[in-house]
Amino acid sequence: MLLDFYIDEEYIGRVLPLLDNVEREGYYVKMAVAWAISICYVKLPEPTMHYLKNNSLDDFTFNKALQKITESYRVDQSAKNIIRSMKRL
Repeated sequence: MLLDFYIDEEYIGRVLPLLDNVEREGYYVKMAVAWAISICYVKLPEPTMHYLKNNSLDDFTFNKALQKITESYRVDQSAKNIIRSMKRL
């Protein structure tokens, strides 16, 4: 429901903090958060990029979100290069 109705200009400021606060103990929970963040980036790249620069995600979830963004056909190559450079080691 979050992905269908709340990833827009009006709600993105509330959606991203919700994703940041999800309990991320299980693999599939982490993957779901990463996937949701990638959808946010595709639909609203500027606020999502700001979020990616200032978040409390664990490294696995953060890097998976970056991977999912770069795998999208709806993200241009220059943005993909920037996203790839943000990977945490």
